[in-house]
Amino acid sequence: MSFVDTFVIGLIFLAGRNVTYPQNSQVVDSGNSLKIQSNGINYTKISAPQKLGNYYITDSIFSFRSPKGYFPSLLHNFGEQATAPLHFKTKQWLMTGAVVGITAALVHFDNDIDDWARFQKQNHNWVNKTSPFITSFGSNTGILSVIGFGSISAVFKNEKGVQTSLLATQAMITSGVWVRLIKILSGRERPSAAYDFSKSEGGKWYGPLAQFDQDLALRKPGSSFDSFISGHTATAFSIATVFALQYKDIKAVPIISYTAASLVGISRLTEHAHWASDVFAGAVLGYVCGRQVVSHYNKTHQNSLSFMQSKSKIQPELSFISYGNQVGFLIQW
Repeated sequence: MSFVDTFVIGLIFLAGRNVTYPQNSQVVDSGNSLKIQSNGINYTKISAPQKLGNYYITDSIFSFRSPKGYFPSLLHNFGEQATAPLHFKTKQWLMTGAVVGITAALVHFDNDIDDWARFQKQNHNWVNKTSPFITSFGSNTGILSVIGFGSISAVFKNEKGVQTSLLATQAMITSGVWVRLIKILSGRERPSAAYDFSKSEGGKWYGPLAQFDQDLALRKPGSSFDSFISGHTATAFSIATVFALQYKDIKAVPIISYTAASLVGISRLTEHAHWASDVFAGAVLGYVCGRQVVSHYNKTHQNSLSFMQSKSKIQPELSFISYGNQVGFLIQW
């Protein structure tokens, strides 16, 4: 067999992004390279793209250009969440209407629910002692728990654990930004401020940018303007949703996750920090953000894992291969 013949055999085209190997060939994954076995002949290792789906590789986490990079993915999540209403179908609009309706109903009963919550803390010592601890899982304790889980997962090389922690941080960040924006636009009094200042049942709604009004700010504390919606509850549910979806095959995980998040929401009532409508809206926001983050991750990485199929994006590459004691080329594009 001449060198030209070998060259022709070694010229493997990936037209239409599909890999075509010699008949009866077998592709063997060898880490960051591939080996082709055909008709009893072993070809030399071929340089191949880095193993996809591995969350430790630079392209996956630290890249600012790859859609799988942490920050490009985070920016995409913000954009997808912001434009989601533009793509709503009938089902989504019905669900949105239900959420608005429930929130409005809770606003009507907020003062009564707050009276009940304060009674529980004042008359039950165990509620008074556990409530501050539980509520911390919607802030620093919850954030540190996610970081700790991710760190332990990294030490033991548990890729799914690292993935889950990173997704949870994205859900927390996105939900946190929307919470802050809604707080600025609503300007609602917290229960503690309402009882001390406006005396308004359900808290007074000062409206957009009220907290930046110098005249109001001089006479009112910050708690007079940032009740709606509950950031602690949104954080708790964003974390819970990510863990529930990532480990949905373990039945206990979703139950534990959502139960813990619900307890955080209840603690915001017993701590006299939020109205029931604040808590409900925060839970919905955290859930939606967590679900979108996981959904986007699954879409991008499912496509990446099929790089040997038509959905993949293979970079142009020219590699040498050997056939017996002769050499040829492998061309990819």
